[in-house]
Amino acid sequence: MPGSPYLEERPPGLLTWPMLMPILLGIFLTECVVGIWIWNSFPEWRIIVYIILGIDLVTLVVIYIMTMRTKGENLE
Repeated sequence: MPGSPYLEERPPGLLTWPMLMPILLGIFLTECVVGIWIWNSFPEWRIIVYIILGIDLVTLVVIYIMTMRTKGENLE
């Protein structure tokens, strides 16, 4: 592909956005499970669960928007 930073194939160990999304989604779902546990076990900490999940959700949305925006652009 012209202009591609990869010569023939992706270098080993390189994480690109499409590979990072499943990892980030896994972290988000793990935090959801832990948040539910905290929600039920420590009701006085519910505001902390809201804050953490809100930050994670905003981060996932921003990363998704960034990957979709750059996918259609010619980056020359």
